[in-house]
Amino acid sequence: MFVLIILGVFSCKREPRNKEAYSNTIESPVLSEKVDNHKEEKEKIIKPIEMAKDCNQTFDAFFKRFATDSVFQKNRVKYPMEWYFYGNANYASLDKEIINSKDKFRYFDFTQDKKAIEREYGAFKIEKAKHKDSVIYKRIGLDSGLLMNFKFHLVDGCWYMVEILDEST
Repeated sequence: MFVLIILGVFSCKREPRNKEAYSNTIESPVLSEKVDNHKEEKEKIIKPIEMAKDCNQTFDAFFKRFATDSVFQKNRVKYPMEWYFYGNANYASLDKEIINSKDKFRYFDFTQDKKAIEREYGAFKIEKAKHKDSVIYKRIGLDSGLLMNFKFHLVDGCWYMVEILDEST
């Protein structure tokens, strides 16, 4: 009887030990989760960040976010974008720079534009020329040669900055 009990216990214990000894034939859920998580992390890094378009809004609602959110601003520039400016001191002709990507675009801070007219130095006023599907946002210097036009167009129901014309002297 004692021998039968030992044989029963030994045979019951033997099966789990064999499973542990040959665990390479059974996939570990923890290991596969780690591998899957690593793959997901890699995919997250590789995938471009997609933002909600927030289309079908007024220009003023769009511009409020465009003025304050640098990531949104870079996503709402139509690339390639042309930027015209005076590159030399004689102001005879405008030079053109083509901004091809978000990496080349620099953020414009529009957050203080409403208060810019109150400045002691470098004061400027803001004018908006609104048309059906475009807006020209102008910064006009009061005591300086500042004159910048930011052109926006409605493209597929979304507002985008499409051009900068800097005629500042």
